[in-house]
Amino acid sequence: MGKGGSLRARALKLTRQPLFQPSELEAIEEAALRILEEVGVEVSHPELAARAASEGFEFSQTRIRLARRKVAEFLAEARGGARGQQSSATSDDGCRDLVAYISPYPQSVHDPETDEIVPFTAARLAEATKLVGAVADRGIVPQVPGCPVDVPAPLQVILQYRIAAENLPGGGPPVDPKALASMPYIMEMAEVLGRPIRSLPVYVFSPLTLAGESLSGVMAYESGLDAVGVSSMPAAGSTAPVRPSEALALAAAEVIGSALILRECIEPPVHWGIGAYPFDMRGMAMSFGSPEALLFEMASCEVDAYFHGHPWHPAVGNIHTLAKLPGPQAAAEKATLMTLGALWGATEFHCAGVLSLDEIFSPVQLLADLEVKDHVQRLVRGLETGCDADALVADVREGLEGGFMGIERTLDRYRELYWHPQLFERRFLGPWRSASSPSFGQLAREMCRELLGRYCYEPPAGIRSEIERIYRRAERGLAAAT
Repeated sequence: MGKGGSLRARALKLTRQPLFQPSELEAIEEAALRILEEVGVEVSHPELAARAASEGFEFSQTRIRLARRKVAEFLAEARGGARGQQSSATSDDGCRDLVAYISPYPQSVHDPETDEIVPFTAARLAEATKLVGAVADRGIVPQVPGCPVDVPAPLQVILQYRIAAENLPGGGPPVDPKALASMPYIMEMAEVLGRPIRSLPVYVFSPLTLAGESLSGVMAYESGLDAVGVSSMPAAGSTAPVRPSEALALAAAEVIGSALILRECIEPPVHWGIGAYPFDMRGMAMSFGSPEALLFEMASCEVDAYFHGHPWHPAVGNIHTLAKLPGPQAAAEKATLMTLGALWGATEFHCAGVLSLDEIFSPVQLLADLEVKDHVQRLVRGLETGCDADALVADVREGLEGGFMGIERTLDRYRELYWHPQLFERRFLGPWRSASSPSFGQLAREMCRELLGRYCYEPPAGIRSEIERIYRRAERGLAAAT
């Protein structure tokens, strides 16, 4: 702090160079254009195929080949006249609060008491949802952290949303309907909770296949939608070529081609995003949490920005891991991803508390991820860099008498300078032993119990009864359908 000045902290930021040269991005675009013109997108959905034919799309059996000129016009419109940019997007000099998100997809849960991976029953999911609600004040977006598997498959997502409604204010974000049979009940629940669903995704199957339940859902509910998002998950070496640039070219072709077809055939506006993912043939799985996954995410950001005609953002925000239990692998991978992402400017991090990509929810891992988030938050906020000579000399004189710990300015600055973890250990060996040598797992389990013991939420009576009514109707309707 300068004389007469105020506290000023300098936020810590990193810059990174682009992975791709302009000529390499142009080569990816050329490859995507050729794929669409020479191979095309398979459209096997009968209603969409009929609409596409009426709009003038030409089929080769079940594939639509798209002329280069038509795709180029589509991209020019998406780019708004701007050619793909190579520069990084700029961020403000301040440091915004970091936010963590939960995944609603796990069907298993790590039991912190037994250290076992067990199925996510409705009762276990309700308890896990309460835990998420109990830590909402720590910078996490409350959401149901999994899907129950102790009811028939078509009913699972509906029970999932009911559990969210009963244990979180507003029920959190609407859940992914997943299946067309579940959609009427999910849409109705979202309306009751005041969070109507106005946007739905279309997941393109790699390679180059526009089909499936998500597409059927959009076709069935298009009149009530404000937007449709198109994406795919090509796995390099499995459902896409192994070379990263070529996997991204295929990803660009299948997403852009699908988005172009849908734009001409449905009412809502269509948005799209390009991404490709690494695949490890030894484990036969997408290798999330790996160095390659981070590099693929960085590359995807650049390629997607190029095709949209805007600067790419350097940050990444996924903290996936394939670790099955909380431990060194999960800690190393999630902390690495969050630290780099935050230093590059990311403020939102997805899949807190989630292990094995999105198969397992872990209460212990959730608390660990929140500690990492707060740790990284303190890092990127940087240091106060000013110096007040007058006050310093006065403090030195006082400190010579009895040390600096009891000086008023020391106590004030201490609170501003240091972050105090809730679970990470900051003591020397002796004091830790005097406190019965608690492990991280012990402390996390105790914190889970404490949080669950004091969490209390009751939805409004009218909301509860309406959600219950919809769920019971879904039980009868889906039972009859099966």
